Amino acid sequence: MVTKQTIVRGGNKAVKIVVSLLKFIIPSIFIMKVLEHSGLLYKIADFFAPVMAFLGLPGESALVFLFGQVTICSGIATMAVLDFTAKQATIMSTVLCIFHVVMLEGAVIAKSGANALLNAAVRFIAALFTGLVLNLILPGV
Repeated sequence: MVTKQTIVRGGNKAVKIVVSLLKFIIPSIFIMKVLEHSGLLYKIADFFAPVMAFLGLPGESALVFLFGQVTICSGIATMAVLDFTAKQATIMSTVLCIFHVVMLEGAVIAKSGANALLNAAVRFIAALFTGLVLNLILPGV
C-alpha cells in the first residue's frame, strides 16, 4: 500500500539523487558550451570525425568518451548537450557503458591482481566492435 510517508520518502531520495548528479551535469554542460562558443568544439569534432564515422557518430561524440572517463554521469550529461539521432544515441550510450572511467577502474582492477592494461584494451576493443556492429545493424541515419 502506498502511503503519504512512502511518497515523501521516495521524493526525498529522488531529490538527493538529482542533487548528487548536478555536480556532474552542470560542469559538463558548462564546459561543452564554452567549447562550442569558443569554436574548439568544432575543431575537436573535425579532428575525430574520421574515427567516429566508423561508429556512425559525429566527431563531437569523441567528447562524450572523454567526459565519460571522468565519470559515466559526465559522459551522459555531455550526450544531453549534443544533438544525436536515436540511432547515434543508442550507439553512443552502449559504447559509453562498455568503455567508461577506465583509469579509475583500472586502478581498482590492478589492486585486485588482474591486468588493468589488458582489461582496458579488451573493453576498448569491445566498445569499438559493439559500436561498429550497432552502426551496421540499426536502422536510421
